[in-house]
Amino acid sequence: MGTLLLLMMKLIIVKAHKSNYPDPIDFKKGDCLMIANKDNEFKGWIRVTTKDGNQGWAPVQYLQIQNGKRAIATRDYTAAELDTTEGEVLFLHYELNGWGWVERKEGSCGWVPMNTAKIA
Repeated sequence: MGTLLLLMMKLIIVKAHKSNYPDPIDFKKGDCLMIANKDNEFKGWIRVTTKDGNQGWAPVQYLQIQNGKRAIATRDYTAAELDTTEGEVLFLHYELNGWGWVERKEGSCGWVPMNTAKIA
């Protein structure tokens, strides 16, 4: 299982990323979620359905699995991703399961796959 690494460093995007999820899921600590399959490409992510019926990927570390079909969120989460361009510089807050939570200079935040970036 992936580990949450707290970081404070600059990243340079080496391969542009475009999100496949224009309506990202989000949930709050204590929310009940339906769970489905685990991600085969990025270990540590599981497909969930939120209480509003939206589906997306969530880190297993943020869930308390109840019975194989349900989970309780153990913290707040958003699956918002940032679309990036090659050469873009971002500020990395932390990395989890092959993805980084990053921030742009103007303040927008989101997830990017770490295999599209390198430490500046």
